[in-house]
Amino acid sequence: MHAERFPLVQARGDHRQVGRQIGEALRPQIQRYMANLPDSLPAGVTWEELLDQSRLYLAPTRVAYPRYTAELEGIAEGAGVAFERVFLSHCEELWESAAWPRGCTDLVARGRATVDGSTLVAHTNDLRARVEDDLVILQVQAGDDPEFLGVSVAGLGYSAGFNAAGISMTGNELANNDIRPGVPRLLVVRAILAARRLGEALDACLLPQRASSYNNVVADAHGEVYSMEGSATDCEPIYIEDDLLAHANHYVSPAMRRFEADRNDIGSSVYRHNRARRLLQENRGRLSPELFQALLADHAGYPASICKHGLDSVTVFSLIVNLNERRAWIGRGRPCRTAYHEYKLEPWTPPQDWQS
Repeated sequence: MHAERFPLVQARGDHRQVGRQIGEALRPQIQRYMANLPDSLPAGVTWEELLDQSRLYLAPTRVAYPRYTAELEGIAEGAGVAFERVFLSHCEELWESAAWPRGCTDLVARGRATVDGSTLVAHTNDLRARVEDDLVILQVQAGDDPEFLGVSVAGLGYSAGFNAAGISMTGNELANNDIRPGVPRLLVVRAILAARRLGEALDACLLPQRASSYNNVVADAHGEVYSMEGSATDCEPIYIEDDLLAHANHYVSPAMRRFEADRNDIGSSVYRHNRARRLLQENRGRLSPELFQALLADHAGYPASICKHGLDSVTVFSLIVNLNERRAWIGRGRPCRTAYHEYKLEPWTPPQDWQS
């Protein structure tokens, strides 16, 4: 059993200070990650061309998200690396399939579907196996935003997490066919983690200047759950039905299927999506964090199962969140052989001048 915890880095201050603390704490990992970036270039693209393209993404990002741009500048300063490389590492759209194999499965339950009526979110995160060594947990309090906890690759972007306002962010990569220069989807994820209420998280998913989109699964402690199935130019909010929701790596909404880059390359995702729905339905009313740990270890369809052992990607971590309790359980490596470790945030108290 894999019982090792991911390293935990805590950062607090304004956004630039938070970035600098992350950069300082993870300097060796970030420098190594930056040094390896040129090894994963897409076919036919030079490093200089990639940097030139990233500048087309930076301009709208500075306008839409100056706070998060400052955070990335702080990371570069703290780690002693060039800001242009840190920003380029957040532009997944420019790397696409060359560096980011698709994976991940989400399962959500609320109300009558869970043992105590709480809202539970479960997520497997599938990446290349070597990425596991670069994963860290960041616990961040930036400015007046709610404190959040998220799993990150070397401190550069977030894969999943939740915040002290009782909002979670998980999701799945989609193959958008309308990618364009704009705000990278990784920074949309950062904005979701800063949301004070679910409406703000939904607004982040709908950012008009976005370059592309994940399928962002966002939920809150009131049991409101949405699968924001997006692309660069459109988004379909899918609301939870019958207290259960599942999603993998393809477009489910008929309105969004035209944005699928390759309709012939979604078999594994279709299988995991429907398998997850079946597991949820069969366990309605009994779903708990402990039961979710067992469901995430499901091997039906092995090796391209929910607990993924594939050749192109594997499950590098799994996460279960109880939003009502602001509590999460995170396991390293494949869910079938991990030990889950518990993390908790204190509920967020809004500032006195905060308007709901």
